[in-house]
Amino acid sequence: MNPGCPFRREARRGTSAVEFALSSTLLWLLLSGGFRYGYSVYAYESLLNAVAGAARYAARVDFDEPGHTFITGVKNMAVYGSPTGGGSPLAPELSAANVQVTWTSDATGLPLTIRVSIINYTVHPVFHSLSWSGKPSVTVRFSGRYVT
Repeated sequence: MNPGCPFRREARRGTSAVEFALSSTLLWLLLSGGFRYGYSVYAYESLLNAVAGAARYAARVDFDEPGHTFITGVKNMAVYGSPTGGGSPLAPELSAANVQVTWTSDATGLPLTIRVSIINYTVHPVFHSLSWSGKPSVTVRFSGRYVT
């Protein structure tokens, strides 16, 4: 190899630029994928904690006729961490419309179990959206008081 040959030096500079372009693209894909996965796990865990707190609240609070304060209180507990509502949501972009409260009853109408779940929730990590419906969900036995 002749060190005075300008063509060989120019060819090496070009290959290093191509190698940098390929490796930086691969690195960018790996980092953005890792961020997307991490943010999705964060959002799901936030939803799971919100639903679990609402289910614990629903298990011990007074159960009134459906459509009154019980459902509203459980939904507010899932979204805001407080039965009265207000503040910022516990999970990104979570609203009361994304929370579903259902229960099973015995023959007399007394609630046995209460299920709190997330429906139609979409998280927007980088480059792609993920939708969850029906999960996460938590089912608990009702141990509160039935109010007529």
